[in-house]
Amino acid sequence: MAILGRRFAPILIALSVVACAGPPAPPPDPGVENLDLGIHLAAVPDGLLVTDNQGTSLQLKPAGEAVRGVLWFAVGPEEAGVNLVEAVKAHQERIEGLPEGDYKGAQELQGPLGTTFYSRGRFVETEVTEEETVLLTIHPSGNRLLTISYRYPAGKDSARRVEQVIDVLSYVE
Repeated sequence: MAILGRRFAPILIALSVVACAGPPAPPPDPGVENLDLGIHLAAVPDGLLVTDNQGTSLQLKPAGEAVRGVLWFAVGPEEAGVNLVEAVKAHQERIEGLPEGDYKGAQELQGPLGTTFYSRGRFVETEVTEEETVLLTIHPSGNRLLTISYRYPAGKDSARRVEQVIDVLSYVE
């Protein structure tokens, strides 16, 4: 019996270590890749769900039914010298051209992809005041405009929504 005990002792020790370690950790979030847009999200940020990821469409929405909104990505054509200031002006003009368009302004930020602007405005769509915040930055490939747009019902949570879309940018690779 002593020989048998010595033979199986390493196995018993290994099993007891595994049993004490607890359940295995969940696998890491693999993120989301969209080859047509040429971007990868290292992970889906907390509080958001992927609702579409096919072709040039990558959309996220807030998790839970209480918070409405949609966040989507767009990539411009390849060009030398992407002009972010012009992209901000184009967003302002678009907002001001919508029913009851009220442009709220823009701000320059430094993000993981370099210089980034956020631009925000409100407008009325089907009798509901909507707010749209866009992040405008240079695509990871370096020669295209990357726009992350977030549209949601206008309310008192604008600062939180802006933080949320900036957080999404931090996952873009």
